[in-house]
Amino acid sequence: MAREERVLTTLAVVLCGLFLGCTDAAFAGRPDPVPSSRSGVFIAYSHDRDLRNQMLRAAESAFRAWEKIHPPAEGSASPVVLNDKTRALVPRGGSAAVPLIFETEAGLKLQVDVYDKASMANGLFDKAVLTALCLQAMHFKNPTPAGKELSLPPAWLVEALAEELRRARDGAPEGIYSALIESGRPPELGGFFRQNPGILDAGSIVLYRARALALLEVLKKTDASRKGFASLFVDPAFSKGGVDPILSAFPALGTQSELSKLWTLNIAHSSMPSRMASLTVEETDAELADILKALNGPLKLSETACGTGGAYRMREAAVRLFNLEFRAHPLHRPILQEYRKIVELLARKPKLRVAAQIEEAESVRAYLVQRSQKITDYLNWFEVTQLEGAPAAVPEPVSSSGSMLRNDPYALYLDSLESRGW
Repeated sequence: MAREERVLTTLAVVLCGLFLGCTDAAFAGRPDPVPSSRSGVFIAYSHDRDLRNQMLRAAESAFRAWEKIHPPAEGSASPVVLNDKTRALVPRGGSAAVPLIFETEAGLKLQVDVYDKASMANGLFDKAVLTALCLQAMHFKNPTPAGKELSLPPAWLVEALAEELRRARDGAPEGIYSALIESGRPPELGGFFRQNPGILDAGSIVLYRARALALLEVLKKTDASRKGFASLFVDPAFSKGGVDPILSAFPALGTQSELSKLWTLNIAHSSMPSRMASLTVEETDAELADILKALNGPLKLSETACGTGGAYRMREAAVRLFNLEFRAHPLHRPILQEYRKIVELLARKPKLRVAAQIEEAESVRAYLVQRSQKITDYLNWFEVTQLEGAPAAVPEPVSSSGSMLRNDPYALYLDSLESRGW
């Protein structure tokens, strides 16, 4: 498991402040008393009003996706706290957005600490909020006793919900269909549950998310699906993954074989490409520039990789580059592949020296864009200056009926028959 994934799991598993009988004012990790904004099930703490509002908007969007699968919580569940920690020092390898759970005298409390604003854009904040909502559903009525390991939601569900949000915002990734074909074999449900998304490469994580979302959609289409999800969250075996808890909570699905068939059909349906046309060189370069900008630019890739949540940001960039390759102009694909290799290396070894590779990729990229622009300028000049005086095409003869006259032997023979009254 990647280092930041281990840290995220450890932080989520440990019941911070798990002291039965402590008061609300004393629970561990309580945010500083700074300006806050409330929104239904969330309360945000931050000195930065823009970040506070951004956290609330993103959390509300995640909650809307969550509401589709889970009924409203019974009783008075405490709001999920969104806490701005961007001014705090984070140990190397720590996550940019961390879900936490606390047990207080007043009941269960969930909190999401944000250490890096980049987590709002790269999907890590969405995952932290969705994890917190899952934990609330799993432990609101069944709190974990002190000293016992906390049950976590399975990775596939969090990835599926986050992928649903991502597609609603950005559309379906273009690389899914090709990745499905390149995998060379049909998906296998048991193998899917055994996968760990934290250690998958760009192509594999694209496919994993498509499969996770397809499974979620199968469950959402069943009768009384929200009741089924409610049963699923309180099942102790749910956090261990596997198909048995799902079949138990959704008996209408029948057997594992029947669920596997529905799941496979959903994968194929959701993976069909929405568009196949290639981008121009300029359009491809503009999308590449957006991906690199999210990593603070090509010259700061190593610095970003060593920063908070660096490994996660590199992996997400690799996924975006992988998706772009399928729509990119053919001349740009080697550059995208080179950048994908670089960010995948930095995800595993953030201190690796890649300055030479980046410099070479940027040099080729700049030359390619420059040459493409010169070709476009020349074609525009040629069209304006050289084609204006070109002789007009001689029109084809037209009959009185408006149809084109033909003079090939077959047409002449038919005309002779017609003239003779045949």
